Amino acid sequence: MSEEAKPLTGSALILAGGQGKRIGYDKKKLELAGERLLPSLVERLGKLFNEVFISSNNPTGVSGLITLPDSIGEGPMAGIYQGLLRCTSEYLYVVACDMPFINTDYIAYMQELLAREGPDVCIARHDNGDLELFNSFYKKSCAAPMGEALSRGIYKIRLVFDQLNVHMIHGETLQKFGDGEMFFNINYKEDLEQAERNLQGRL
Repeated sequence: MSEEAKPLTGSALILAGGQGKRIGYDKKKLELAGERLLPSLVERLGKLFNEVFISSNNPTGVSGLITLPDSIGEGPMAGIYQGLLRCTSEYLYVVACDMPFINTDYIAYMQELLAREGPDVCIARHDNGDLELFNSFYKKSCAAPMGEALSRGIYKIRLVFDQLNVHMIHGETLQKFGDGEMFFNINYKEDLEQAERNLQGRL
């Protein structure tokens, strides 16, 4: 994948608003192999995208980046909404701050798909029906229905999908990119330990 991001998809947003109740501390402080995960994720995305934002209502401890607090509603959709309002490219890549194993080949695949087909949303759908709302792309046109939903107290992204053109990637396509690891997120201490093992397996 070229280090120069495509203008159509040159913006990225890291969702870092969760309180980390299940793991017991703010996920913005997660460390993996002795390094804070959030700054590491920022650095990697900075090589792939022209601009990187962080969605958080509190200080992130990462200097030099624009932090976007929620202005309406709460939860991930409120963060994505702010990112869509602020980003300068047509599409916004969205990932969570507790997802350590982004896959640049998969991101490149989605970018090519977006340029070719132009859906409003590009997300993964597993064979069991589960949707991956992060490690995904959202078009700026999603801001209007999301803002309307948030103003009505509707905070679940799935509830606005019936108003959008959603492209779902599934089956063998996901398996080509090792779907299990690139959607792995850290909610519990056991997840962090598993992430450490996965990282050691790469060395």
